[in-house]
Amino acid sequence: MEASVYDLQETRNKIDRELTIRSSNAVILMCAIFIASIGLNLNSTAVIIGAMLVSPLMNSILGLGIALGISDIPLFKKALRLLLVQLTISIVTSTVYFYFSPLTAASDELIARTFPTIWDVLIAFAGGVAGWIGLRKKGANNIVPGVAIATALMPPVCTVGYAIANQNMTYALGASYLFLINCSFILIATFLGVKWLLRTDQSLRIQSSKRINRSLIALACLISIPSVYTAYLLSQDSLFETNLDRYVEETFQETFVVQHSYDEKRQQLTVTTLGKRYDARERELLEQSLDDYDLSHVKLTLIQIPDLNQLDPDQLEKLFNERMQ
Repeated sequence: MEASVYDLQETRNKIDRELTIRSSNAVILMCAIFIASIGLNLNSTAVIIGAMLVSPLMNSILGLGIALGISDIPLFKKALRLLLVQLTISIVTSTVYFYFSPLTAASDELIARTFPTIWDVLIAFAGGVAGWIGLRKKGANNIVPGVAIATALMPPVCTVGYAIANQNMTYALGASYLFLINCSFILIATFLGVKWLLRTDQSLRIQSSKRINRSLIALACLISIPSVYTAYLLSQDSLFETNLDRYVEETFQETFVVQHSYDEKRQQLTVTTLGKRYDARERELLEQSLDDYDLSHVKLTLIQIPDLNQLDPDQLEKLFNERMQ
């Protein structure tokens, strides 16, 4: 019965055939980057996913992992050269698009690519494992395209183009870091897959390089550490916002909260209420209750709007003028 997966030699040859620089692939990549840039510009998730299905970026990264796993320097150089060409085409295409685009505001989809965390590391590693398995399967499968979507290789590159076009170094660094995470951990997962396969597959006889092993371990640690810190900051921000919402919801149950907002620079929470009036003693208790929600550093500003039905026309006009100032 014919095996359903390629052995290591066949997998190496398969990826080698995909690493040739062709003009047709360059055009496909430019189209994919153009589509992804439009999706980021319009904040359209569906368009971004469509672009990632078209993108040919995965093969060069998988090629790097396989080359390091079997210590194949010519294959490594070939994959690296293709990846650098692809990145150059991608960044130039996205920069040109965003330079001429009339929509200059950063969308939520674009901003999301500028703050990578440890969860992106886990996604990239899991995607690399799945990509390696999909690469070895004979016949058509949707694993590698699925990995390209899950790890989102293209949006960070497009975000770098946006940052260059708009001269925003913060976005450029954040998006570059996310792309580095994705590439590195897909590569590392593929490398580990090759090493695991070498325990039973004798189609290629190679000698393991301890230097490569140590280098990849060091790379994984160096890349992961900042992402752990950013994940910590993100979790703290999420916890803080949750505490703010809980405080407003549980503390102002006797009145109607029109809106509440937080000024991070001033560390000031502004709550606008309608109906019940809080006297000086009650306002003091409201401020003291901030400690119960780990918000002791927050200053409370209370804007109380009376019941509008109880105001005469002159009072309504006075109240309106005060709020407009």
